[in-house]
Amino acid sequence: MPSTGIVADCRNDGDCRIGYYYGEPEQATWFTPPPGMTTMPRPNVIWLSATFAEARIGCGRTCTWSYFFEARRRQLSAPRRDVLQADHRRLLMAQGEGRALAIRQIFSGREVLRIERDWAPGLSVAEAITQIRFETDGRLSFTWLAGTARTPVSERVTVPSLAR
Repeated sequence: MPSTGIVADCRNDGDCRIGYYYGEPEQATWFTPPPGMTTMPRPNVIWLSATFAEARIGCGRTCTWSYFFEARRRQLSAPRRDVLQADHRRLLMAQGEGRALAIRQIFSGREVLRIERDWAPGLSVAEAITQIRFETDGRLSFTWLAGTARTPVSERVTVPSLAR
């Protein structure tokens, strides 16, 4: 496989073009900014495996957008809002959405599981979840703050790979 990566061309920390390349960095394919944004800030790029990356950009105090890039297939996801964790093996992501934790397929966006709990009032789902990770056995482990007392609760739930 030729050289592959994520590149950012920035005028300053708040005004960047972000793209991926397959071959030469000068031949980048540029990401389209997410809805409501005309420019993008400098990304935080996380390589979840040797060929799978997440480029995360901030859009406010509790807001992020993520793009996922699969190098072997040169596949780029649409921008995904408020991703808390990604499973690169099964191509799933956990997103805070309203008062629910939604588990979706990364590239299609199809929902495979929706988790609703008595999250601590006044917190977004992303703020109420203090730890989250996809396990190799196909489960999702997470710790969240419950109710007005903000009591920590830990759970492991089985997550299907396909949309129901």
